Amino acid sequence: MMNRIPVVPFGGYLSPGSDDTERDLTAVGPRTPGGEYLRRFWHPVAMASELTEKPLPLKILGEKLILFRDGSGRLGLVHRHCSHRGTSLEYGIISEQGIRCAYHGWQYGVDGTVLDTPSEPAGSRLKHSLCHGAYRTHEHAGLIFAYMGPPDAVPEFPVYDALTWPQPNKLVAYKLPTPCNWLQMHENAADPIHTAYLHTIVSGVQFTPAFGALPVLEFMETPVGLLCIATRRCGDNLWIRASDVILPNVAQFGTGYVNGTKEKIALCAAFTRWITPVDDTNCLVIGVRHFNDVMDGDHLGREEDIGLGKIDLMGQTDERPYSERQKSPGDYDAIVGQGPIAVRANEHLSSTDKGVAILRRQLRTGIKDLQQGRALQAPKRYGDTIVPTYNNETILRVPPVDGDDQAVLRDFGHRICQLALDSAHLPVGERQAQFEARLREWQAAGAFYESVRDKVEA
Repeated sequence: MMNRIPVVPFGGYLSPGSDDTERDLTAVGPRTPGGEYLRRFWHPVAMASELTEKPLPLKILGEKLILFRDGSGRLGLVHRHCSHRGTSLEYGIISEQGIRCAYHGWQYGVDGTVLDTPSEPAGSRLKHSLCHGAYRTHEHAGLIFAYMGPPDAVPEFPVYDALTWPQPNKLVAYKLPTPCNWLQMHENAADPIHTAYLHTIVSGVQFTPAFGALPVLEFMETPVGLLCIATRRCGDNLWIRASDVILPNVAQFGTGYVNGTKEKIALCAAFTRWITPVDDTNCLVIGVRHFNDVMDGDHLGREEDIGLGKIDLMGQTDERPYSERQKSPGDYDAIVGQGPIAVRANEHLSSTDKGVAILRRQLRTGIKDLQQGRALQAPKRYGDTIVPTYNNETILRVPPVDGDDQAVLRDFGHRICQLALDSAHLPVGERQAQFEARLREWQAAGAFYESVRDKVEA
């Protein structure tokens, strides 16, 4: 329950606050409500480039693990401590088949099968009596994904259309370890108003001055989650930045380089990122940067600044000196600054926080469905077909007219994002072509002024 601040000057004593961290959403370990829900999905746990001839220790969803690629090229993700005497397999020896514990030589396959117990006498059946803990893995777009849920209910690995279009589309992996709970980091994706204040108005221009224009906001639920729509005026142009928030922990965004002066129609993404929980107070911001001529036609992205612990976007890590971050804080500072686990009972949500409220409701619905034995309603499962997504960055010339310009912005954002939803059944490529053709038709016909015309006629 939200704590109300009493309207009393200097009344800090009267509002001590709460320490309730809402563990149903924030706890990620085994058998916790949120942890069990998250275990029904694939999560990226490392960049493929991190794997060497040595095992890679990881902690994911509160579990200590070891990731490795054996001599035959197969990926293994296994419990860190040997099933024999508990020695850490971070000191294990990777073999042609699996990994061997250095302490007594027990060898495990990538699926956890005990391949060898060399100190046992000939004929021993011990290795057939147990199986070491292991999880399924999948390599895609330079990332290693893991599924850590029930082994008899493995979902199809979702390939989002933004990862496949346009072509060529170079994907560059990155991973940013971050010291806070996964949920407060993920909620930032559902909070589009912060791009105006944090990245321009309050902290100074961090991306471009265009972000300082206060946007008209709208939020649409989608088959995979939520679309957060921020529509701004940039002179004679309207700019919509519509960001995907995909259940449970994925998001897609446009670029940080927009100045609003050049027309652009991009039904795709510049970033696709996951927030993978490490434990209750740490997470990985991990995903891919997209390099293509549709989203970044001016080639302003910096591939050399993307990778382990770095991304070509200001304020996403603590790389700047603390004194500098105090003067111009970025996303990292605002989100980690909420504490190791944000206490939502102490919040006072406002009208611009609708996206955050929707996301929390969607997550709670998923957790409740799982607890009650129902199939998860969202995100929609697409089997082995490409998953349509809705992120778009669109800039069109729609000059202001006499009347309610806010209504023009609202109609612009709504029409474009509704079209993104309505066209999701089309094949990748054909969908984007029809999307652009329809927008050009609307632009030529002055369709984005209809709401103003209707008011005048009324």
